Amino acid sequence: MRKGLFFAVFFMTLTAGGQNAAGKFDGTWNTTVTCDPVGGTQGYTWKFDSTVTGNVLHGERGAAGQPAYLAIDGKIGSDGKAKLTASGITASSQYTHAPIKSEGNDYSYEVKSQFTETEGKGERSVGLGIAGRPCHYTFEKQAANAAAVKP
Repeated sequence: MRKGLFFAVFFMTLTAGGQNAAGKFDGTWNTTVTCDPVGGTQGYTWKFDSTVTGNVLHGERGAAGQPAYLAIDGKIGSDGKAKLTASGITASSQYTHAPIKSEGNDYSYEVKSQFTETEGKGERSVGLGIAGRPCHYTFEKQAANAAAVKP
């Protein structure tokens, strides 16, 4: 009897571990990043899809390892607050706001964000403003049967 009970509990534990409850933010999100022009540096807007699974967001724009690549990642709290990390590789110098303006350099910054179940907004942390510039993020949750955003 004990052996049977042990296996029953063990089996229930295994099957329960495989069930992940969907987070309230889970789904595909249309993501828009707009970085303002600063000085002689041009502004830009990028659109791409991000995916939230288990309330963890991940989005990518461009090809990993190539200029103009961006990845954004982070956990969305139950209250909708998120401190996301944006990292990537700089594009051409006309779009790069930094002391050394060249294509192909790694960069990273934080995006303080707030989500509801259908939308979100975020702002780039610009620090002292030496290398940073204002960038604005908007997130719109896609309906379950919506088509993906094309860059």
